[in-house]
Amino acid sequence: MAIRGLDRLTRRAKRRIFVVLMGGLVGLSVPLWVPRLLASLPAFRVATIQVVGTRYVSATDVVRLAAVEPDASVWDDPADWEARVESHPLVLEARIRRDGSRVLEIQVIEDRPVVLASTPALLPVSAEGRVLPLEPWISSVDLPLISGHAELETGRLAAPAQRAIAELIARLEAIEPEFVQQVSEVGYAEEGGYEFLMLPTANASRVLLPIEKPVHGLRRVALALGQTSETPVPLADARYASRVVLSFEENR
Repeated sequence: MAIRGLDRLTRRAKRRIFVVLMGGLVGLSVPLWVPRLLASLPAFRVATIQVVGTRYVSATDVVRLAAVEPDASVWDDPADWEARVESHPLVLEARIRRDGSRVLEIQVIEDRPVVLASTPALLPVSAEGRVLPLEPWISSVDLPLISGHAELETGRLAAPAQRAIAELIARLEAIEPEFVQQVSEVGYAEEGGYEFLMLPTANASRVLLPIEKPVHGLRRVALALGQTSETPVPLADARYASRVVLSFEENR
């Protein structure tokens, strides 16, 4: 009896294992055949394409580059459409997703300008130091200028020091956007450190930040300026480890 009971248990366990395995195989196959089936149905034909995330690239250009076929389905593989959109020199990344049964949404991440470089023509430059194909007047209103003449090499700022400034401005903009909006020009001070020449509306006319930990230096500047009643201050110098020097009679 004990042996027959064990045999029945074994057969029952085998059936359960078989059912689990079959269910797993069906589950694994669903992503393969379901989209193909749905893509063949007229109810899922693309009727509308929406573009989000753009500022400098027009939605019309994005749709034109994607070149979604007239009979395309929202269940089609978007890889080719995304690759075509990413061929635009101002597009870093494009992702396409379904939004309902007949709508495609193209999400775009742009390679946006953060500074202007003088070659001597004013050219918009990205955080990586790459010159972007934009008319300078489009973005020159709120972009700081890198001090001095800029040399280009294969479409990028040739000088590592100037590329470092572009990267720094992008970092500061993400953390302290109000400060960056008031920067007129940025470069390196003769006495060392980063030098920011500010617009007349700023709390300081000139700000010096250390090469090491400039973000921390900027925060100390903001704290120091908040404790003085005189604005604008001619110079706020945060290159020192433990203090910020405010000069009210600067002689450059």
